[in-house]
Amino acid sequence: MERFENSRLIAFINDSMETEKSNYSRVSAPYTGKRTLYGDKFVDVMKSYYDYAKSRIRIGVEGYNTSLQPIELYRALENLFKTCGEVHNIKIRRDPVTNALERSCIVILRGEGAGDKALQLNGSDVGGKKIVVTSLPPGLSDLSTGLSTDVLAARHVAHHRRNRSEGISVTGYNTSLPKDDIKNALSNHFSNCGEITDVFLLNSRALVYFYGLGSNHRAVQLSGTDLGGCTLVVRALPYPKPKEAAGGSASRPWTRLRNRFRSATLATTTG
Repeated sequence: MERFENSRLIAFINDSMETEKSNYSRVSAPYTGKRTLYGDKFVDVMKSYYDYAKSRIRIGVEGYNTSLQPIELYRALENLFKTCGEVHNIKIRRDPVTNALERSCIVILRGEGAGDKALQLNGSDVGGKKIVVTSLPPGLSDLSTGLSTDVLAARHVAHHRRNRSEGISVTGYNTSLPKDDIKNALSNHFSNCGEITDVFLLNSRALVYFYGLGSNHRAVQLSGTDLGGCTLVVRALPYPKPKEAAGGSASRPWTRLRNRFRSATLATTTG
């Protein structure tokens, strides 16, 4: 089910952002503040997707005659539940071994009050047997949190930015300054390169992460520039490879290092 919902999300975003492809910046272009993958409309697209997913009411149905042909069951359920609202989809499954209909299926409705109306159909006859109708949780687990769709969209985009950002290693700055001053100075120095998602200070170097097409390329070009009387040395960090399949190697070292500093920052904030 999760794989199905993820594929719907990908298709939804691709369709929504088809017209945005011509707005992508070239790597050598100056930073414009636009999001890399889906432009400034990323949050709006995600909110639309969550609104769409929230409008889909999932109803569980079981107890029908499993000897029916799939098309016969589909039409019978469609005729029954169309009185409740729009029948968006009916998920009828077969047993992978016997090829027989499974004992339960999912009806997805849309429309005000559709869920309550559907529950009133409990005990209706389908194929000569009485069905049991139940209400199912939302298809997206995020919708069960009780958060509004705009909050869910903003949280999704923030998570996406952090996981898709690229980093640089910076040395040569004055390490005797307070950490907050160093972070602010580095953030201001690299602010024109892209959207900064993280700044971590190690013993003698800093890791700065960006989200934005060409951000690392622009940041590396600032190697040799002056910051408070010191000459910076900037190098790009390797971009983490996608996670390997089960049984493969763990995350790359620079990813583990980044996650360690995030965890430490979170512990300091919440401790």
